[in-house]
Amino acid sequence: MRIIAGKWRSRLIMQPRTSATRPMPDRVREACFSMLGSHFGSPGALPPLVVADLFAGSGSMGLEALSRGAAHCCFFERQRAALDALRRNIRDLQAESGAEVILRDAWRAAATSPDGRAYDLILLDPPYRESKCPDADGPVRRLLARLALSADARPLVLLHHERSVLYELPPDDAWRILDQRTYGSNTITMFQR
Repeated sequence: MRIIAGKWRSRLIMQPRTSATRPMPDRVREACFSMLGSHFGSPGALPPLVVADLFAGSGSMGLEALSRGAAHCCFFERQRAALDALRRNIRDLQAESGAEVILRDAWRAAATSPDGRAYDLILLDPPYRESKCPDADGPVRRLLARLALSADARPLVLLHHERSVLYELPPDDAWRILDQRTYGSNTITMFQR
Protein backbone atom coordinates (compact mmCIF):
# COMPACT_ATOMS: atom_id res chain seq x y z
CA MET A 1 0.00 0.00 0.00
CA ARG A 2 1.10 3.55 -0.57
CA ILE A 3 0.14 7.13 0.18
CA ILE A 4 -1.41 8.52 -3.00
CA ALA A 5 -0.86 12.29 -2.77
CA GLY A 6 0.45 15.13 -0.63
CA LYS A 7 3.69 15.48 1.31
CA TRP A 8 4.13 11.69 1.66
CA ARG A 9 3.12 10.88 -1.93
CA SER A 10 4.22 7.42 -3.09
CA ARG A 11 5.53 6.46 0.36
CA LEU A 12 4.81 2.82 1.14
CA ILE A 13 2.88 1.88 4.26
CA MET A 14 2.67 -1.47 5.98
CA GLN A 15 -0.48 -3.58 5.88
CA PRO A 16 -1.54 -5.47 9.00
CA ARG A 17 -0.75 -9.19 8.89
CA THR A 18 -4.26 -10.26 9.74
CA SER A 19 -7.50 -11.15 8.03
CA ALA A 20 -9.39 -9.04 10.60
CA THR A 21 -8.86 -5.86 8.57
CA ARG A 22 -9.68 -5.06 4.96
CA PRO A 23 -7.50 -2.49 3.19
CA MET A 24 -9.34 -0.01 1.00
CA PRO A 25 -8.21 -0.27 -2.64
CA ASP A 26 -6.06 2.67 -3.82
CA ARG A 27 -8.61 3.52 -6.51
CA VAL A 28 -11.40 3.84 -3.93
CA ARG A 29 -9.20 5.83 -1.54
CA GLU A 30 -8.31 8.21 -4.37
CA ALA A 31 -12.03 8.60 -5.16
CA CYS A 32 -12.76 9.41 -1.49
CA PHE A 33 -10.18 12.17 -1.43
CA SER A 34 -11.35 13.52 -4.77
CA MET A 35 -14.85 13.82 -3.26
CA LEU A 36 -13.41 15.53 -0.18
CA GLY A 37 -11.19 17.89 -2.18
CA SER A 38 -14.20 18.90 -4.25
CA HIS A 39 -16.36 19.36 -1.14
CA PHE A 40 -13.78 21.57 0.59
CA GLY A 41 -12.83 23.42 -2.61
CA SER A 42 -9.25 22.19 -2.46
CA PRO A 43 -8.66 19.59 -5.21
CA GLY A 44 -5.82 17.22 -4.29
CA ALA A 45 -5.52 18.69 -0.81
CA LEU A 46 -7.44 19.20 2.42
CA PRO A 47 -7.73 22.22 4.70
CA PRO A 48 -6.26 21.85 8.23
CA LEU A 49 -9.05 19.58 9.48
CA VAL A 50 -9.34 17.60 12.71
CA VAL A 51 -10.03 14.03 11.52
CA ALA A 52 -11.14 10.76 13.11
CA ASP A 53 -10.20 7.54 11.30
CA LEU A 54 -12.55 4.92 12.76
CA PHE A 55 -11.57 1.27 12.31
CA ALA A 56 -8.20 2.62 11.19
CA GLY A 57 -6.42 -0.65 10.38
CA SER A 58 -3.11 0.40 8.81
CA GLY A 59 -4.16 4.04 9.05
CA SER A 60 -4.17 4.49 5.28
CA MET A 61 -7.17 6.85 5.26
CA GLY A 62 -6.07 9.03 8.17
CA LEU A 63 -2.46 9.13 6.97
CA GLU A 64 -3.67 10.11 3.50
CA ALA A 65 -5.67 12.94 5.12
CA LEU A 66 -2.58 14.13 7.03
CA SER A 67 -0.46 13.89 3.90
CA ARG A 68 -2.95 16.12 2.07
CA GLY A 69 -3.03 18.82 4.75
CA ALA A 70 -5.27 17.73 7.65
CA ALA A 71 -3.99 19.16 10.94
CA HIS A 72 -4.63 16.22 13.25
CA CYS A 73 -6.00 12.68 13.08
CA CYS A 74 -7.25 10.39 15.84
CA PHE A 75 -6.88 6.75 14.77
CA PHE A 76 -9.32 4.35 16.46
CA GLU A 77 -8.11 0.75 16.44
CA ARG A 78 -8.11 -2.17 18.91
CA GLN A 79 -6.90 -5.18 16.89
CA ARG A 80 -3.31 -6.03 17.89
CA ALA A 81 -1.81 -6.74 14.43
CA ALA A 82 -3.47 -3.63 13.02
CA LEU A 83 -2.16 -1.52 15.92
CA ASP A 84 1.38 -2.72 15.27
CA ALA A 85 1.14 -1.75 11.59
CA LEU A 86 -0.57 1.56 12.37
CA ARG A 87 2.05 2.61 14.92
CA ARG A 88 4.87 1.62 12.58
CA ASN A 89 3.32 3.59 9.69
CA ILE A 90 2.95 6.69 11.88
CA ARG A 91 6.56 6.33 13.05
CA ASP A 92 7.96 5.66 9.54
CA LEU A 93 6.23 8.77 8.16
CA GLN A 94 7.29 10.80 11.22
CA ALA A 95 3.63 11.75 11.67
CA GLU A 96 3.60 11.59 15.48
CA SER A 97 2.92 15.32 15.93
CA GLY A 98 -0.36 15.10 14.01
CA ALA A 99 -1.46 11.59 14.99
CA GLU A 100 -3.10 10.10 18.06
CA VAL A 101 -3.86 6.39 18.42
CA ILE A 102 -6.97 5.67 20.50
CA LEU A 103 -7.52 2.17 21.88
CA ARG A 104 -11.30 2.39 22.08
CA ASP A 105 -14.29 0.79 20.41
CA ALA A 106 -14.82 2.92 17.29
CA TRP A 107 -18.59 2.48 17.54
CA ARG A 108 -18.42 4.49 20.78
CA ALA A 109 -16.49 7.38 19.26
CA ALA A 110 -17.71 10.85 20.10
CA ALA A 111 -17.95 13.85 17.79
CA THR A 112 -14.95 15.37 19.55
CA SER A 113 -11.37 14.27 20.14
CA PRO A 114 -10.19 13.28 23.63
CA ASP A 115 -8.89 16.84 24.15
CA GLY A 116 -12.29 18.30 23.23
CA ARG A 117 -11.70 19.45 19.64
CA ALA A 118 -14.67 18.89 17.35
CA TYR A 119 -13.97 16.57 14.43
CA ASP A 120 -14.37 18.18 11.02
CA LEU A 121 -14.23 14.84 9.22
CA ILE A 122 -14.94 11.28 10.31
CA LEU A 123 -13.64 8.48 8.08
CA LEU A 124 -15.80 5.45 8.79
CA ASP A 125 -14.60 2.15 7.33
CA PRO A 126 -16.13 -0.58 9.52
CA PRO A 127 -15.92 -4.30 8.80
CA TYR A 128 -18.45 -5.06 6.07
CA ARG A 129 -20.44 -7.40 8.31
CA GLU A 130 -21.09 -4.46 10.66
CA SER A 131 -22.20 -2.07 7.92
CA LYS A 132 -24.63 -4.47 6.22
CA CYS A 133 -27.65 -3.10 8.09
CA PRO A 134 -28.59 0.40 6.87
CA ASP A 135 -31.68 0.53 9.13
CA ALA A 136 -32.05 2.99 12.02
CA ASP A 137 -31.13 0.26 14.52
CA GLY A 138 -27.98 -0.78 12.62
CA PRO A 139 -24.52 0.18 13.95
CA VAL A 140 -23.84 2.92 11.37
CA ARG A 141 -27.16 4.70 11.87
CA ARG A 142 -26.86 4.39 15.68
CA LEU A 143 -23.40 5.98 15.50
CA LEU A 144 -24.73 8.80 13.31
CA ALA A 145 -27.61 9.38 15.75
CA ARG A 146 -25.17 9.61 18.66
CA LEU A 147 -22.88 11.99 16.75
CA ALA A 148 -25.88 14.21 15.98
CA LEU A 149 -26.45 14.74 19.73
CA SER A 150 -23.36 16.96 19.91
CA ALA A 151 -24.58 20.47 19.13
CA ASP A 152 -21.03 21.86 18.91
CA ALA A 153 -19.70 19.33 16.40
CA ARG A 154 -20.99 18.97 12.86
CA PRO A 155 -18.53 16.60 11.18
CA LEU A 156 -18.68 15.41 7.63
CA VAL A 157 -18.84 11.58 7.68
CA LEU A 158 -17.42 9.48 4.85
CA LEU A 159 -18.63 5.85 4.99
CA HIS A 160 -17.08 3.00 3.00
CA HIS A 161 -19.43 0.04 2.54
CA GLU A 162 -20.44 -2.71 0.14
CA ARG A 163 -22.23 -1.71 -3.03
CA SER A 164 -25.12 -4.05 -2.20
CA VAL A 165 -25.99 -2.04 0.94
CA LEU A 166 -28.09 1.05 0.26
CA TYR A 167 -28.18 3.81 2.84
CA GLU A 168 -31.26 6.01 2.67
CA LEU A 169 -32.36 8.49 5.31
CA PRO A 170 -35.86 9.72 6.15
CA PRO A 171 -36.54 13.45 5.50
CA ASP A 172 -36.62 14.22 9.24
CA ASP A 173 -33.20 12.65 9.97
CA ALA A 174 -30.51 14.87 11.51
CA TRP A 175 -28.20 13.83 8.66
CA ARG A 176 -28.51 14.06 4.92
CA ILE A 177 -26.67 12.17 2.22
CA LEU A 178 -24.51 14.70 0.46
CA ASP A 179 -22.96 12.37 -2.11
CA GLN A 180 -22.85 8.65 -2.90
CA ARG A 181 -20.59 6.97 -5.43
CA THR A 182 -19.91 3.37 -6.39
CA TYR A 183 -16.60 1.91 -7.57
CA GLY A 184 -16.83 -1.78 -8.43
CA SER A 185 -18.09 -3.55 -5.29
CA ASN A 186 -17.37 -0.51 -3.08
CA THR A 187 -19.65 2.43 -2.29
CA ILE A 188 -18.71 5.68 -0.59
CA THR A 189 -21.53 7.60 1.10
CA MET A 190 -20.93 11.11 2.41
CA PHE A 191 -23.18 12.34 5.24
CA GLN A 192 -23.57 15.90 6.49
CA ARG A 193 -25.72 17.51 9.19
